[in-house]
Amino acid sequence: MAGRPAARPGDKVRGRVTSTVILPRGRPLPDTVLAVIGEARTVDAGDFRRRWKDVAPPARPDSLTPQGARQFLDLLIDREALAARALREALPWTPAESAGVARLADRWVMRMALDSALAGEVASRAARGDAPLDVDALGVAVRESTVSRLHPRYDDALLVRLAPAFAALPRPSADSSLASRLRGTGAIPAVDAADRAAIVARSDLGDYTVDQMLDGWTKLDPLFRPRIDTPDQLRDLVGNGLFERALRRDAERRHLSRHPSVVGALERQREYLAVQSFVGREVYARIPIDLATLRRFYQRDPDTWNVPARIRVVRLLLPERREATRMAVRLRDAAEADTLVRRGLRQGVDYGAEITASEDSALFADALRSGTGTVLGPDSVAGGWRVARVEALLPSRRQAFEDVREEVLRAWSQEEGGRRVRELLAAVRKRTRVVVNEPGLARLMHEGIESPGTAKAVGAVDR
Repeated sequence: MAGRPAARPGDKVRGRVTSTVILPRGRPLPDTVLAVIGEARTVDAGDFRRRWKDVAPPARPDSLTPQGARQFLDLLIDREALAARALREALPWTPAESAGVARLADRWVMRMALDSALAGEVASRAARGDAPLDVDALGVAVRESTVSRLHPRYDDALLVRLAPAFAALPRPSADSSLASRLRGTGAIPAVDAADRAAIVARSDLGDYTVDQMLDGWTKLDPLFRPRIDTPDQLRDLVGNGLFERALRRDAERRHLSRHPSVVGALERQREYLAVQSFVGREVYARIPIDLATLRRFYQRDPDTWNVPARIRVVRLLLPERREATRMAVRLRDAAEADTLVRRGLRQGVDYGAEITASEDSALFADALRSGTGTVLGPDSVAGGWRVARVEALLPSRRQAFEDVREEVLRAWSQEEGGRRVRELLAAVRKRTRVVVNEPGLARLMHEGIESPGTAKAVGAVDR
């Protein structure tokens, strides 16, 4: 959403100078700039093309017609005007937001340092005439060569002593829930307090302590932490810490935190936070959510909250028609169908389901025609052959306000929030000077979204 500064008089764009629209203070508008918002923010053809590809209908028009292009440009102008207004408010960040921005900056800097190291290794291998490596092998080669240049000296006895603490960490089973897996992989090794200050490796970049190793461990994504059972695997973990330290030293030496890519990413994040805070204060914090308001919203159309009519079925998907045909015969026996469901539940598989017309209109319609106790199929569907026994036809039923209060709150907040956001955008737009380059928009229409060089330009902007 970050805007770009407007062009100065005489600026060249793609090898030519154009001035079909005059900006405030006499500045000519290049034909690649579609709109100027306020004094400094712009929407150019590259922005338009990128956003058009990123946004799917109905958030944008289905096709690039003159009317659709102007509507979409207006959406982009509204975003820029809102961002400019939000940034002027300069609302303070929360501690969580400040920490998030710092983490984002660190990720960008480290990514750039790593990309540079990988590119250097590729160039070195090419100069030596070595065969190219895939991404994973290249990463290993860079790490090993970088760490080797640091001349690390490991405390092998300490690694042997620490390895059992890592090996004792719980192993989540493959069928564990995500929450249980996170709990298991998020555990911290129980290292003796006397060992925490010990130096596990010395290098040209200084000492690396057990505390520093554990700190690096806790910062790894729990779902992707390596399993460590042996001293050699623990040595690799220490090597990773030394490699990261080397990358950070390179990033500081090259001042990567000031690189335009990093600065741009942080500006976009600051803008996002500013807009989020501004809209939250001006819109969502002002939406009334008292009980009387929610009841009025519910009473406007109580049928909206009805539980829809549905069918209860026993449903199976089998790979071949012959198997599905045999299963259809079994399902005609109610007792056999009940036994099949109970057996499946013991094995962690639920063959029962409740289907609405919106979920599977064909099966729903067939069940209504056939009635309770009938078996439908085998039917060819994606993935195999489906058979289903209709257990019950469940009519639609009214839900009281108390039963759907949370759903009503979400729906009301979404509807009223959308209305108020539109009002806010209209008010901000009304107070913002906007210059639209109609000839530039016509040129974009002529070139189309997939004009030559667009993909490359968009990629450069994204980085």
